[in-house]
Amino acid sequence: MTEADPLEVAAWRMAARSLASEDLPEIATEALVRGLDSPALRVLAGQSRDDVRDSAELFRVALDELGIDLPDADSAQWNLARRAAGDIVAGRIGPAHGATELWLAYRKVRDNGDLRVFVGLASMLDDHPEDAEQIEADIVAAARELLARPAPRRWIKLMAVRGRSPLTQSTGPDDIEVDPGTLQISDGLRSDLARWDAYFAAALSDWPAAGGFDSEHDVERFVAAGQQLVSQLQDELGASYHVEYMPEPIRPPGVKLRSRRRPSHDCLTQLASD
Repeated sequence: MTEADPLEVAAWRMAARSLASEDLPEIATEALVRGLDSPALRVLAGQSRDDVRDSAELFRVALDELGIDLPDADSAQWNLARRAAGDIVAGRIGPAHGATELWLAYRKVRDNGDLRVFVGLASMLDDHPEDAEQIEADIVAAARELLARPAPRRWIKLMAVRGRSPLTQSTGPDDIEVDPGTLQISDGLRSDLARWDAYFAAALSDWPAAGGFDSEHDVERFVAAGQQLVSQLQDELGASYHVEYMPEPIRPPGVKLRSRRRPSHDCLTQLASD
């Protein structure tokens, strides 16, 4: 990862709304010392911290004069997240501090699935200080893996739910529905998804008053079909996506069984044989 100039990092922080205007004159002065120069940068460096009414606009002009882009807020947050990951790997910040920074970034960026691992690792570090050495090594490894990806992946989740698409995408704090028709997947896979979803809707149409799976074995087959669909989705969507599965409970007390048996739906047999 190429090291960004501190002025570029300041641009990211401005776009992410984490930069105080009072700091801009000093940032400009330090940039001049490093050899950067532009008319607006010199004016900004001469301002006082006590009067920064025009500092933000001067900073934007200086960035334009120097050919430094001011990214959108989400891109800026991701740039800062990747910088934190680079600092972890290089040893410039400790793994615990870095994981906390990436946890905070997870709450701010749009496609945040690739940062979820740091939420878990930071929590584990708090809960199990006796395992700090191993957890910190895992944080460094996760940061290195994050840096190896050219861009954040879209995280898609498959989950059987009545009344909506079985596919959702993690977007910031929310999961939004994904229409399978909008994904670059084969017609055959799209058809299999529709059959799997239709089977669940039919089996659970009257749940909990009636309806449900015929047996635990049928639930296991349904879950296995879902796992197969996830594998196919991952293969067809490629490395720019991460596909995960939220399966049905297959054992009591969560398993949804009907009170009386009925003929099994052909969907499971068809999916299992594909």
